[in-house]
Amino acid sequence: MGTKRLIIFTVIIFITLSCSDSYFNVYPSDSLTEDPFYSTKQELAFGVNDAYYSLRTAYANYESIGDLPADDVFNQKYNQQTDNIALNESSVVSTNAVISTIWSGAYQVISRTNIVLEKMKAVTFDTTLNKQYEGECKFLRGLMYFNLVQIFGSVPLVLTDIKTVAEDFSIGQETVDNIYIQIIQDLTDAYNLLPANYTNNADKGRATSLAAETLLGKVYLTRGRYQDAFNILQGVIASGVPQLLSNYSDVFSASNPNNAEIIFAVQYARGYSPSMSNPFQRRNFPGESIGTTPYLKTGSGEYMLTTSFVRAFNKLDKRLIYVDSLKSLMFAPRYFYFSKKYIDLGQTTVGDAGNDWMILRYADVLLMCAEAKAALNLPFDALPFITQVRTRAGLTTDNAIAATQASMNLAIENERRFEFYTEGHRWFDLLRTGRLQTVMNDYFANGAQWPAEESGWGNTPSNSVSDYELLFPIPFLQVQLNPTKLIQNPGY
Repeated sequence: MGTKRLIIFTVIIFITLSCSDSYFNVYPSDSLTEDPFYSTKQELAFGVNDAYYSLRTAYANYESIGDLPADDVFNQKYNQQTDNIALNESSVVSTNAVISTIWSGAYQVISRTNIVLEKMKAVTFDTTLNKQYEGECKFLRGLMYFNLVQIFGSVPLVLTDIKTVAEDFSIGQETVDNIYIQIIQDLTDAYNLLPANYTNNADKGRATSLAAETLLGKVYLTRGRYQDAFNILQGVIASGVPQLLSNYSDVFSASNPNNAEIIFAVQYARGYSPSMSNPFQRRNFPGESIGTTPYLKTGSGEYMLTTSFVRAFNKLDKRLIYVDSLKSLMFAPRYFYFSKKYIDLGQTTVGDAGNDWMILRYADVLLMCAEAKAALNLPFDALPFITQVRTRAGLTTDNAIAATQASMNLAIENERRFEFYTEGHRWFDLLRTGRLQTVMNDYFANGAQWPAEESGWGNTPSNSVSDYELLFPIPFLQVQLNPTKLIQNPGY
C-alpha cells in the first residue's frame, strides 16, 4: 500500500497530538489539545491516515473474537493466555483484556474520524479531496460501530470530538436500533462521497464507495433486510471492479496486496523499522518448537485449527492449501493443524510478515448474495453465487442443495466456514443466522475440540453458550469509570 510510508510519519506526529485511546478514561485537566493542528489540508491528511493506522489496534485481536469463541479454532493451553482461553471456552468475564482492547481500539478509530470530520469544516481545500476525507472517515466510523454493536450491543454513540471531562462522562449508551440508523447513514454517505477505486498507487488500500456498499450490504443482512442487502451487493458485482481471483492462494500473498479480490483490508508491510508487520503469523503458529524458516520455530499457539474443522473439508478442496499439519518436536506424537494464511514467504526476518488483515473481499459479496436469496426463500436463485466460490475451490456443486431453504442455508454456512477460516467471520456468521448456540453447544457437548491427537492438555471443557453470551461484556474499567451511564450487559 502506498500510504504505508506516510503512516509512519503520521504516527510520530500523533503520539502527542491525538486524543486518548478511549473516550471514557479520566483526562487530566491540563492535558494537551489538538486545537492548533488540523488547519491545513496536509494536517487533515495526517488525521485521516492516523485513523487508518488505528485500525491495527482495533483488529489486533479480531481473530480472538471472530474465530476463537467458535468451533474452528482452539487456544493451545500451553501458552497460559488466560484471556484467550476464556474466549475459547465460553467463560468470558468483564475484566478480559482482549475485550478491553477491542473496545478501546474501536473508539480510538472513532475518535480520529470525529476530530477530522469536525476540524475539516474550517479548512478550505479541493472539493474532491474534501469529499474523499469525509467519506473515508464516515466509512471507518460506520465500520467500528458495526463491530461494536455486534460484539457489545448497546454502546455509547459518539459523533463529535470530546473536549472536556464533563462531556466525556455525560455520554451514555445508545439503543441498538439507533446505532444501526447511524451506521447506515454513515455508510450511505461514504458510498455517495467516495470513488469506486483509486488510480494513484499512494491511495491503494483506502476506503472506496465499493467498500461502503459491501459493508452496507452486510449491515442490511445482519438486520434482516434481505432484499435491500441483495440489491446493494448486486451493485458491487455490477461495477466489475472487484473480482474472484482464479487461485485461492493468490488472495493472501503478501506479494499481492490490495489485489482484485480485496475490497478493504487493514494494511501491513514487511521490512520497516519500526516494524509494520502483522501479529497474525506468530499467533497462528503452535507454541512449541516446530518447523523452520520461513515458518516460525515457535509461535504463541493462540489460534490452532480444530481437528473437527479440518476433517470436515472435502479432500479435493483447494482451500486446504492454507492448512498445514506439523508434528511437535517437544511432545511427540502430538501434532497441530494451523492456518498459513498469514505466512509471508518473502520475509527475510522470521516474523516480519506483511500480509494484510482482510475485512471485506469479493467472495464475501457472492456468499452474502446467496444468503440473502436463501433468506428470501429463493434457494435456487442462491445457487449461482455459491457455485462461483465452490468452483474456484475446485469443487462441483450439487443442485440438490437448492431443494429447500434449509438445505441452502446449511450449504452457505458451511461454504463460509471453509472460505473464511481464521479471517474473523465464523462467530458473527453464526450469530447473524441465529445458529450460534445450536452449533456451539453441539460442539462443546461432543468434545470436538479435544480429539486424541490434541490430547495432553488435561482440560476437556464441558461448557455451553448461554443466551446472555451472545453479547460480550462491556469492559469492567469502562463501567467503573462511568457507572451511571454505562450499564453492564446482563449475565456479567
